Amino acid sequence: MDSGQALLDLGDTGRAHQLIAEGESLLPPARDKTRGVFLTYRAASYLSLNDPEPAAAAATESLILARRIGAPRCANLVRDLLPRFQPYRHAQGVPELLQLAAA
Repeated sequence: MDSGQALLDLGDTGRAHQLIAEGESLLPPARDKTRGVFLTYRAASYLSLNDPEPAAAAATESLILARRIGAPRCANLVRDLLPRFQPYRHAQGVPELLQLAAA
């Protein structure tokens, strides 16, 4: 996860997305908080690629998971991404994400 986030920070979104997805697939169900963080990193990766639909899907999944398990850090990570969704507010899944986040 940390390697994926570091690559994302450096702008290597393709490789970052790959590492994040690989890390997420290795998580057992007991690590849902970590899964929520991975999903948020994946959303950020897709946003960096100007691909809002999968970004919205990942962020929505993370926010729902965070609320279900009571993980405020995950919810805050999603909220921190919301301004980056504004240019895509008409893309599939984005209005639903923004509505969910506002609730």
